[in-house]
Amino acid sequence: MKTNNLKRGAKMTLACGIIAASLSVGASAFAFTDLKGDPAEAQIQSLYDAGVINGVTSQLFAPKAKVTYGQAIQFLVNGLSLTPAADSNGPAKASDYFTKLDDKSWYAPSFVTAVRSGLSLAPSTDPKAVITRAEFAHLLDQAIQTKGNFPVTKMYAFISDGDKLDAATMNSLQTLFNMRVITFEDDGKFRPDDAVTRAEAAVWIYNARNVIQNTPSVSPGVEESDAAAMVSLEKAADGVNKVTVTVGNLPNPGYGLSIARIEFGSEQKAVIYYEITKPAPGQMYAQVISTAKAVTYLPEGYTATAKPLPGSYTPPATDSPLY
Repeated sequence: MKTNNLKRGAKMTLACGIIAASLSVGASAFAFTDLKGDPAEAQIQSLYDAGVINGVTSQLFAPKAKVTYGQAIQFLVNGLSLTPAADSNGPAKASDYFTKLDDKSWYAPSFVTAVRSGLSLAPSTDPKAVITRAEFAHLLDQAIQTKGNFPVTKMYAFISDGDKLDAATMNSLQTLFNMRVITFEDDGKFRPDDAVTRAEAAVWIYNARNVIQNTPSVSPGVEESDAAAMVSLEKAADGVNKVTVTVGNLPNPGYGLSIARIEFGSEQKAVIYYEITKPAPGQMYAQVISTAKAVTYLPEGYTATAKPLPGSYTPPATDSPLY
């Protein structure tokens, strides 16, 4: 009888131990206690599980805290697994590139990796300074480009508070927006001068990792315009160019032209795909060789070439100039 009681006690102890272990595992499944109900909770948890980010403590992530340059560079290097090209001069120190970095600081190796990967960091960068949303986005775009040449199909998005952005940063925001890495507010605002928060930075890195993992990289190359198309650019506004695509050698004035999509590649090169629209049925047009035009917009600094949309109508080749 006593033996049976001991067995029952042992079984109960074992069962309680299993339950306690299960509860312990369940509690540790969610890394941070300050993320409940936060819109970025799932993305932050995913990055934590992947070993990409950590909290400010073992239990707190501080999603609304402002990100410093030191944290930002660590986020980018770890989040996108940046691997710089080898330097023939051997290992480098952060102080070789930056005037305000301590070589023994926890973020020093990430700064070396970032600058050797081609990220545009000024020598006077202060790792303790807060980084803005625009600054972080610009560096994130550069970091993505180091992972491959990802074609981006996009149209120009108006940023209502982006009038003071330089051309390079504007280009980065347009690319990231159309990659669905970042979003704009309903009124078109991005709040470029606001400090980026830890939650915002985490979500953007999460989205960037998805782009890299799920978008095939293409071999870089120089695109040539289709023989029957011409492209002209003119300034439309600060940071924006108006692009006119002209296609000639059309059978009659009833044919039109529309922009199907734009692919943004590396080195600020854009390929504009156009589509010839045929005349409306039942209409009569003079049978004279004609041209058609279509207009779109690009961020300042981009060059553009034009190609017919695959599978669409293409005018016959001509041996004479368009004009």
